[in-house]
Amino acid sequence: MLMRAFERAAAMSSNSEHNCDADGQVPARRSRWRIAALIALAALPLVLTAAAQPFLSETVPVHFDVGGPDRWGSKAELFVGAGILFVIEIAAALLFAVFERQRATGREDWLVSDSFGGQMSFPVVAGVFAVLDLFQAASVAMCFAEAGFAAPVDVAQLLVDLGMGAIVFGLLAFSLYMLITGKGLQFVNSHPGSSELERKLGADKQQARAIGALLLFITAFLLVEWIVTMR
Repeated sequence: MLMRAFERAAAMSSNSEHNCDADGQVPARRSRWRIAALIALAALPLVLTAAAQPFLSETVPVHFDVGGPDRWGSKAELFVGAGILFVIEIAAALLFAVFERQRATGREDWLVSDSFGGQMSFPVVAGVFAVLDLFQAASVAMCFAEAGFAAPVDVAQLLVDLGMGAIVFGLLAFSLYMLITGKGLQFVNSHPGSSELERKLGADKQQARAIGALLLFITAFLLVEWIVTMR
C-alpha cells in the first residue's frame, strides 16, 4: 500500500515511462527498487525500537548530554524519536520518487532546480538515511547499557566500527569505479558542463579518474586511521 502511494504521488506529469538513455533517465524497475530500499531504511528505526521493547525496562533514558542520560521516561517514548526519523525519511523518499518520475518522463524542468543537476543521487540519500538510522540504533543501545544489559561486545564501539566500515568501503568502491571506468562524474559534479569537443577528447573520463584517484587517497588515509584507532 505504501509503495502504491509513492507511485501515485510520483506520477505527477505523465503515465508514460522510458528506458535509460543518454540523458540519464532511470528505468522504471530500477527506480522502484531504489524507492523500496529507501522505504525500508525509513522504517528501520521503528522496527529496531519495536524489537527492543520486550527486553527494555519500563523506564529508560530518553535524552542524553555529554555527561550521560539527563532525562528518563517510559520506554514507549523511544518511538517519538523513531517516528520523527520515519516522517523525515519518508518525506525525503517521496521527494526522491518525484525526482525519479520527472527524470523518467523528461519533465524535470519545472520541478528540479539547477543546483540538483536534474537528479538526486541514490547513494547519497541512502547514506544519509543509514546515518540517521544509526543514531536511533545508538540511542536504543545506550538504553540497554544503562539498564546493565551485558552485551557480548561493546555495542557503542561496534556501531562506530560499522559506521566507519561503511564509509571506508563505500568510498573505496566508488573511487575504484571512477578510477577504472572513468564514469560517475555526475555524482560529484552537478554541472559537468563539458562541450562536445571535451567529450570527444575524453575530458570527462580524465576528470572522473582524477577525482577517483583523489577519493582513493582519502580512503586510504581513513583506512589507516581506522586501523590505528582499532589497535
